[in-house]
Amino acid sequence: MGEAARPLRGRRAGPPGQQPGAVRAVGADDGTDLARLIAEQFGKGPVHEVKTVVYRRPPHDMLGSDGYSLVSNYFLRRVLPYCLMHNIISKLQAAVLSNMIGRQKKGKIEATHAELAEEIGVKRTSIGHALDALCEKNLVRKVKRSSYQLNPRVAYNGNGQEQRDFLAELRALALESKFPDELAPELSLFPRSEVG
Repeated sequence: MGEAARPLRGRRAGPPGQQPGAVRAVGADDGTDLARLIAEQFGKGPVHEVKTVVYRRPPHDMLGSDGYSLVSNYFLRRVLPYCLMHNIISKLQAAVLSNMIGRQKKGKIEATHAELAEEIGVKRTSIGHALDALCEKNLVRKVKRSSYQLNPRVAYNGNGQEQRDFLAELRALALESKFPDELAPELSLFPRSEVG
């Protein structure tokens, strides 16, 4: 059987005139904190206050107003520099890819060749070949005219769950190219264990 409740001795449970052990009404206006009162009535020792300081990280301060995309550090550090230095990816292809990373919305890109050419500063006729090469390398996938999907394992604009959902949607297509999980062999430069 449980131990019978013992009246509190030597402690005042509430304001003067209130019976010892009586519970103070919620909303009483004597300035006593309800949590402190409960702790004093039912606790076994003195009440200690704990103060917490909450630090909020400041928002990102990015150039421009379009926010940012997460880009694979492995791709930026290992694959892209190597490919540029060894002419596996041309300067134009890298420029088009960079532009598409910057303009994507949750992995999807709507852009005409003329829009890409104008922003990069090249002739419109040169964009088609660069896009074809990026598609062959599985960095980008053409859905229809002026509509593309960026490989979300290389770069993605959105949170992790949205990226996983997009990956699942792409994997369900079971594409012959193995997009998005396999890049072209010339981009798979390092052992899989190094990929991170």
